[in-house]
Amino acid sequence: MSMNQNKKKIIGRLRKTYCRLRPSKIEGVGVFAIRDIPEGASIFCGADRQRWFKFTNKELDNLDLGIKKMIDDFFPTDEKDYILAPQNGLNSMDISFFLNHSNKPNCRITEGSSFIATRIIKKGEEITSDYKTYDNNFKVWKTFKNLTSPEK
Repeated sequence: MSMNQNKKKIIGRLRKTYCRLRPSKIEGVGVFAIRDIPEGASIFCGADRQRWFKFTNKELDNLDLGIKKMIDDFFPTDEKDYILAPQNGLNSMDISFFLNHSNKPNCRITEGSSFIATRIIKKGEEITSDYKTYDNNFKVWKTFKNLTSPEK
């Protein structure tokens, strides 16, 4: 691919940029719309999609404690408590990893791990997903701890 073709591809991806990171009232850092996002739009278009692999806790046991904390914070678990990790690990995290949870989310995840706007998301609005739809650990945590979402 030539330099001009690469530049055109980059400009095309830049035109599909919808969001940025900002401090969140829900928790820590969140993802916010920098412009209106149409219903049905792929919110993180251009983010590299990776193959995900299943790990047991034992397989990850020898990792540094700081790394294990990040795995706990960012990687979901499936219904059999396997930890799901992308092939390029933590260093390949894109902005979607910073979505906060909501029981009334404005996006959903597809089978191909793309996040799609479920309605028009207004500029300045925080983009949220329902962790329960793709993270079994969150379902268990919410059930057994009887915790509610920090959202108001």
